[in-house]
Amino acid sequence: QEISLDIREGEIFGIIGRSGAGKSTLLRTLNQLERPSEGDIHFEGRDLLALQAGELREVRRRIGMIFQHFNLLSSRTVAGNIALPLELAGVPQARIAKRVDELLELVGLSEQRDRYPSQISGGQKQRVGIARALATEPRVLLCDEATSALDPETTQSILRLLLDINRQLGLTIVLITHEMQVIRTICDRVAVLDKGFVVEYGPVADILLHPKHPVTRGMVRESSHHEESADLGSVLGLSGPLLRLTFLGEITYQPVLENIAKALGVSFNILEGVIGRIKDTPYGQLTVQVIGSEADVGRVEAAFEEQSIHCEVLGS
Repeated sequence: QEISLDIREGEIFGIIGRSGAGKSTLLRTLNQLERPSEGDIHFEGRDLLALQAGELREVRRRIGMIFQHFNLLSSRTVAGNIALPLELAGVPQARIAKRVDELLELVGLSEQRDRYPSQISGGQKQRVGIARALATEPRVLLCDEATSALDPETTQSILRLLLDINRQLGLTIVLITHEMQVIRTICDRVAVLDKGFVVEYGPVADILLHPKHPVTRGMVRESSHHEESADLGSVLGLSGPLLRLTFLGEITYQPVLENIAKALGVSFNILEGVIGRIKDTPYGQLTVQVIGSEADVGRVEAAFEEQSIHCEVLGS
């Protein structure tokens, strides 16, 4: 409902939401597997909803898609599955063989080329799915919960592969997921869906570090396994205001609390925190109690702001 998004060439764009939020439906409108009841979808300067059937088939070759459950043909080998879209497009056999070799090398499956889907692991099946989606040299790759059927280690290897493909080929990737960690690992921007509406939309760092909508806050909290910071004081039986500090970039690794404590003559009680990376950017969030007077809290706030560290007072 009332979706309005732009996806930029060459970025990795995430769409996240809980089950039933509309993620798969939205993704499937991008290649017209689902046709919207109204509106328009522009790709390479053309409105996809205005295309005839033959024109739409041609455009779909520029939009690859990989699926949660792989959708491989059990009767075909790894190489045969990758070759299928090229065969359907009428590409000459010599060109197919060369392209399949290129793709097997890209996804690290050259040694598995003659195996059948039943003979390879789930992660390898997804690599076949990625190679098959890239066969026709698309400019956009749609990923429908591409890692949710995989274990954590395999998920990370597939995400690294998608990131490498994005960087090597300049490929635009649109992925849907219900896992905030996937968004945190590889996405540049993200849209949060709830009940068919986009409730938040923007750079991943902004959305993850300063979520505004209750759905987003809940998903961020679940992915970090933290208490709701605003309730932390009462949970721990603490009086006085708490500060939530957000670090972004290299300052994350600097001894800022120690420096400010020495400069202002105050102490900090660190209540919870996390340090990690959002794609290539280090970040940190700490919830602290200032041991000092009310005036000290104001001076501490100002000192953090001078260091370009976002500081939020959570209340008593």
